[in-house]
Amino acid sequence: MVIFKYLLKVIFSGGTMEAIKIALKDFEVSVRTKKFQSMVGLFIIIAIALVYYSKVLGVSEESYKTPFQMVFLSSFSNAFTYSISLLGLLFGATSISNEIENGTMKILGTKPIYRSQIILGKLLGSSLIIFAGLVIFYILTVAFALIIGFPFSQEDFVRFLITFPFSFLYGLIFSSFGLLISVSIRKSKNVLIMVIFIFIFFNVLLSTIAGIVALAIAGLPPIPELPENALNLTEEELEDLILKDPSYQAWLTELVNTTEKILYIAPNYHYQEIMRLLFGGKPQISEVVSAITYNEMVVENRSLGESLGLIFQNVIMLMIMFLLPLPVSYIKFIRADLR
Repeated sequence: MVIFKYLLKVIFSGGTMEAIKIALKDFEVSVRTKKFQSMVGLFIIIAIALVYYSKVLGVSEESYKTPFQMVFLSSFSNAFTYSISLLGLLFGATSISNEIENGTMKILGTKPIYRSQIILGKLLGSSLIIFAGLVIFYILTVAFALIIGFPFSQEDFVRFLITFPFSFLYGLIFSSFGLLISVSIRKSKNVLIMVIFIFIFFNVLLSTIAGIVALAIAGLPPIPELPENALNLTEEELEDLILKDPSYQAWLTELVNTTEKILYIAPNYHYQEIMRLLFGGKPQISEVVSAITYNEMVVENRSLGESLGLIFQNVIMLMIMFLLPLPVSYIKFIRADLR
């Protein structure tokens, strides 16, 4: 209850227009920085690379039905996911710490503005930056696809656009984390170190830790009973025999399920699940494992409405992850010495 009390105080405090003015000013200044221009350049490169290499490689017809499914259900989309988190972290983490270090926050504090309006304005400002960056990426992805003749259907286009608010929410989570860093650490060098740590932790370290822990719980893979003519089998035939063994399939499913349970605390897990399910990915991980093993489709025919129903829990988790750091950031900023 205390958390929501502080949140409501931040959002509904008087003088909301002051917060909007701060946000617009921050946005105006940020879009001129090399930091934002570099992120836009990165989004442009990713948009071109996603479309071009998908066009060159073609659709893997054994696993996917459309080009956009292959792009956003495979490792192709990892670069985009990483870029959103980096964008949110960078602009959220520098929103207040830079002004405190430069002394401009002290000047702002002398004006008749509540601190709740300042922190809300900073949050809105970084949100505008994320929104602008994503708009550029989505527009350029569609534009490049049309220019090079990348084949996508109307349904693909609609599903792609539907992912936008979830990409925005994902970026807001890291902006919220960044804001907490910004009010907790003053020196820009230390802020950058923390940004790098959080970025690496969620995008690299946590998945590695989850894999190690899951392997420790599931144990080593079972060795199936081999036929008498195993020595006469080719390497591909032997590998196929092992992968399709029921005991190996059960072990692999347990390994993946355990990994998913650990990754449940990670925003990128829920965001990637949302993207996967919106583009028709099979809902159960055991179905996906089985489909990959038998070279079957990892997607299914499912309406957009059904897909939206499947992502409800993931969306709720992302919203919680966005909200949790805000009251802590608010309290720390209210009590901070801005000199």
